[in-house]
Amino acid sequence: MTTPPAWLTVDDVAAYLDLPAASVADDDNLATSTATVKAAVERRRSDLVDATGAFVPGDDVKGGAVMWAAIIYQTRNAPSGFAGYGDETTLYDALGARRAEVLRLIGWRRPVAL
Repeated sequence: MTTPPAWLTVDDVAAYLDLPAASVADDDNLATSTATVKAAVERRRSDLVDATGAFVPGDDVKGGAVMWAAIIYQTRNAPSGFAGYGDETTLYDALGARRAEVLRLIGWRRPVAL
């Protein structure tokens, strides 16, 4: 039996963030952020597991997961712990600013199938 391809990868998040390919391979923050979101979405959206046991999200779920992993990555890499802090912008909670969009795309409020 072949293993299905991963639905969310470090490369997906790196591409969304426009990170140079050379910096992706050894970036523990990127790997941890991606793995964390992947596990959370798979646990919460167990209704998206098909008959073969593969997790098969739609484009909206994958897009929301990529955005969420990017937010976590940016926060982990910010010196102060606030993504965007120090820019010429107003300080805001990065997840709070995009939280509704990310959760809507992922379908976070759907019931969990047991």
